[in-house]
Amino acid sequence: MDVQEYLKQGYLLDQRINYHLRRLEETKNMIDGVNSPLIRPDKVKTSPDGEAPYVKAYLKMSELNERINQEIDLLFDLRNQIEEAIRTVGPERHRLVLLYKYIEGRTWEDIGIMLNADKSTVKRWHQEALQMVKMPENPIVIQNMQ
Repeated sequence: MDVQEYLKQGYLLDQRINYHLRRLEETKNMIDGVNSPLIRPDKVKTSPDGEAPYVKAYLKMSELNERINQEIDLLFDLRNQIEEAIRTVGPERHRLVLLYKYIEGRTWEDIGIMLNADKSTVKRWHQEALQMVKMPENPIVIQNMQ
């Protein structure tokens, strides 16, 4: 894994977490739309396996919540490690390009505006900065990030 692939992992993991959060919200909305069972046992509708229709949705939501929490913990550790690697880069504008690009996910145009430089200059600083990054001894590698 090269430096740029390593740095991209933080942004990609953040996007994956956001995707899972949207799915969780959809599942919650689906559960809210399920009618609650009637009090009378003879009127309670169940699925062929005997469970109320909303049970599977709750289980799915619980599993998704657990996955999101694990990914958030991993993202926290990865971002700390990435920020530590970026601290090894000098000058400050090079560090900022890396932070804005890989931690905040900003575009080249946004970074140029923030650093008062044109897009080609920002890209040049980016390439120079990548050459200066010292990879951690044991970099966190997220599976299935490509």
